[in-house]
Amino acid sequence: MRDIALQDITLPFSGDRFAHRRRPLPVGRLETSEIGTLPCCLDMLVKLPGEGVVLPDSYADNPAIDAFLKSALAFEDGMLPSWREECYLYLTIDQREVVPGRSHRNGGWHFDGMQGARYAKKLPGCHQYVMSSNLCTEFTDAPTDANGLDENRHNWFECLGEQIPDDTQVITPAPFEIVFMSAYQMHRSPVATEKTAGWRTFVRLDVSHKKQDRIGNTVNPDLPAPWEFVERNLPSGLGRPRTSTHWSGASRLSSPEGRVGADE
Repeated sequence: MRDIALQDITLPFSGDRFAHRRRPLPVGRLETSEIGTLPCCLDMLVKLPGEGVVLPDSYADNPAIDAFLKSALAFEDGMLPSWREECYLYLTIDQREVVPGRSHRNGGWHFDGMQGARYAKKLPGCHQYVMSSNLCTEFTDAPTDANGLDENRHNWFECLGEQIPDDTQVITPAPFEIVFMSAYQMHRSPVATEKTAGWRTFVRLDVSHKKQDRIGNTVNPDLPAPWEFVERNLPSGLGRPRTSTHWSGASRLSSPEGRVGADE
């Protein structure tokens, strides 16, 4: 699986790679679950290529976030030694009450790191480090077929998600376990039941060659992005209804532009 992961993150993004079976790679587990209450942020820039990590005060002194980042970046050093000079880092922290019958984030099978028509020349695939306190992200190793999908005419998330069989083996990390996933890893946020509903913390670090310039992403007050933010939506008619709690009840990090958006 590590060989597949290395190819995923070094080769240009390609729909052909969805045909490979893959699983998330175990990275580590936090020794402390005392994260506390934090403001939420979405795809917030925390590192520019060739520079160091810059965290707002709200996160900089949090031992759990510090441990998460150290574990993820140590693993990244072993996967892609050139990341420090080549990649951007984006941080998502999402804490909310999840009610029965809803998912915290995207409930359907999907992937993170699509490169649509905007990227005529594809970049190496994005990859992420994710961790949940409970209702942990679910993964599948089922391959999918992107052959014939057009970036302007098809919703890739729906088309590939619908290919996952109902009886697929679901892979679920333990609470506070950090895992690595590539842009081709199909995953979903579980739907809460009466028994599992409650407060949930989700943390994601995105390692990417892309400039995440979508309006709605959180602006780092200590690291202004060197680009303008613009609308980034699916082509007309390709959107789908949300099955998550959206950002309802979220305490958001304030930023100069006050930008924080919906989960993807």
